[in-house]
Amino acid sequence: MAGISLGLLHYSLNQSYDGIERRDLSAHMGRVVQSLESGLGHLNSQTRDWAVWTEMYSYVQAPSAAWAEENIGAHSMEPADLSLVMVYDAQGELVSMTTRNRGGGTLDLSGLQSGSYAQWLKNAEPETACGLMDTDAGLMLTCRANITRSDTSGAYVGTVVMGRQLDAQLTRKLQVQTRLSFQLHDRQDLPAGLARWSGLLTPGALGSGDFWTAHDETLYHLYYPLQDVLKKNVGLITLDVSRDVHEEAEKLFSQVRKQMVLTALVTAILLTVAVHLLLVRRLRRFTRQLVTLTEQSTWHTRISVRGNDELALLSRKVNSLLAVIESQVQTLEALTVTDPLTGLTNRRAFDARLAFEYARKNRDERPLAMLMLDVDHFKRYNDHYGHPGGDAALQALAQVLRLSVCRASDLIARLGGEEFAVLAPETDAAGAKALAERIRANLRERCIVHADSPVAAHMTVSIGIVIAGDETPEAFVNRADQALYKAKHGGRDRAYCDEPEALPDAGS
Repeated sequence: MAGISLGLLHYSLNQSYDGIERRDLSAHMGRVVQSLESGLGHLNSQTRDWAVWTEMYSYVQAPSAAWAEENIGAHSMEPADLSLVMVYDAQGELVSMTTRNRGGGTLDLSGLQSGSYAQWLKNAEPETACGLMDTDAGLMLTCRANITRSDTSGAYVGTVVMGRQLDAQLTRKLQVQTRLSFQLHDRQDLPAGLARWSGLLTPGALGSGDFWTAHDETLYHLYYPLQDVLKKNVGLITLDVSRDVHEEAEKLFSQVRKQMVLTALVTAILLTVAVHLLLVRRLRRFTRQLVTLTEQSTWHTRISVRGNDELALLSRKVNSLLAVIESQVQTLEALTVTDPLTGLTNRRAFDARLAFEYARKNRDERPLAMLMLDVDHFKRYNDHYGHPGGDAALQALAQVLRLSVCRASDLIARLGGEEFAVLAPETDAAGAKALAERIRANLRERCIVHADSPVAAHMTVSIGIVIAGDETPEAFVNRADQALYKAKHGGRDRAYCDEPEALPDAGS
């Protein structure tokens, strides 16, 4: 009986801990890949901001060396941490190309104009694209976007390309963010004899989602192949992770086994009864909890094993590991629902919260209000102050919104560009109007200068207010958009509620 119990214990622990270890390792590699893709997403936003620029639209049709030096030259690239800026016209001819290294010098990237990436760089379809390139200067995050006016009008006139070198400094920054000592290797193939793990990571712009592993007694060695924009393997992410969970499980199992064998030698008859009452039943419960937990990935759940013996110690160690995993999962989830520029909730999280609040509104018959905000003449602001100034203005507006929206139950979100929304549960039309006026008053007090605004000398916002009715969430959002449109159509710097009487404008 003791031998059978030990065998079952060892098998169950190995299976359970192998599953936990596998998910833990996948989470580690996922954090590394996510950090790179997050950097690529930020670069994509920068590229699109530069592409949607009336002055850039004019420049590509009538190139000016002086304009290029002032606006897209090396001194403009440094604050944005850019290594490459290329501009192509509608015929695919290179208009300008600027490179920069960390030391302020240039990079030799002339091979991009005629190499395997040349056609990808000047393609007009799709309108935006991002990925990795293997250049003469090493691996580089790259994005391209079609150039349009600031209001997105106009025919196709060319493409802007921006790149950020994956050098040692950027790698160290990502290591600090992920708290993992991974390494990036360009032009390196996978070692032989590795095991392939598929389906654990989501495929993305940098790889297929599959990674390879090998391990010894103390370390797991992880390898993730990096793919370029042409879907060719151009490098590797390598990560070594200690096998603390495996070692702890083996150590604790060894202790349990020694004590059980010693007890069996002293009291064989008593052990027959004691094993079932004091060990096997608890082990089965432990195994059931652990298997259920690993299958359902409910990391907030804790293993419940009473006592002060090795099994209880093992459960506490497992619970400690689960706490670490839960914290890491929460961190990753926060990254997926937060706007990187303002720190507010992003569109994805806003849509999920809207669906939840709408269901609660229908169930409890409580009012639900939405304020849709848009910065007046923000394109002019960007053209006048530049995109870094525009980013700073959006961050300041986010601070104004946080100051104005006081209830913990309310949700502030950046929906995209200069458009924001406030979701206010249990708020009627009067409360929503008061909130809108508080936002406008605080924004006036903040006095963000907007010298090119035809509305006022400072930044203003137009606000559309709606109260939820018997409609779908999508129709609710559409009504908010219409209310925002009416606020803008009515002269901007005002709030409009989809009731007969709108709020007064700034001069009243």
